[in-house]
Amino acid sequence: MNGPMALRGDPGEDPYDPPMQSMDLGTQMAGVRDGLVEMASVVLSQVEQAVDAWETLDSDLATRVMAQDEAVDERLLDLDLRIYEVHLVHAPLAGDLRLLHVGLITAVALERVGDLAVSISRLAESVPAGGSVPDIDAIIRRMSARAVDSLARGVQAIARVDADLGDEARIEADTVRLMLEDVRAAASDETQQGDREWITASVLVARHLERVANNAAELGGRVRFIATGEPFARNPRPSD
Repeated sequence: MNGPMALRGDPGEDPYDPPMQSMDLGTQMAGVRDGLVEMASVVLSQVEQAVDAWETLDSDLATRVMAQDEAVDERLLDLDLRIYEVHLVHAPLAGDLRLLHVGLITAVALERVGDLAVSISRLAESVPAGGSVPDIDAIIRRMSARAVDSLARGVQAIARVDADLGDEARIEADTVRLMLEDVRAAASDETQQGDREWITASVLVARHLERVANNAAELGGRVRFIATGEPFARNPRPSD
């Protein structure tokens, strides 16, 4: 590679002289927080649409979800660059450094959730119509609502540095794991009337939603680290 790679603008632009250098630290940190919330909004919509496509076996909607995944990837790259520029231009204090660290983890987690929405959409395209099991469908609808809500709480908790809200996200996310076990039990019930291919795919959809909730739990658990520097622990804090 000849010379340094420019990050944006003209081909010869110096990447060590980014356009955002004129912004103060507070403005740039607010931009990172806002970017995380905006990315989360896009990703949560992707999950909801993917589950809608699964429930209705709407191949057109599934295709749209998959096509929109590129926008999620672009937002990850934008946030990565924003965080890089804050490190480059300013000398953030410990609290801001912790937020930047968790912010990058959050952006990567949200990109993974976008990939899970794509996986659900692909399953919606692959199963035959008319083979659904109402009991399993009902559990998946509840899982989707809980997973989306817990992820929204987790990202809002990070943006607000609200450790209590982060703990709420972790607790809600844990209920999704229990619902996955309900789906598995229903799918293994030999008396279920439904297409076996659909039933098998439904377990995968439920597993993807549980992974959405797992990401929510991890993000919620990292808020206390931003606020206090307390190391991240994967198990929820005990209730008082």
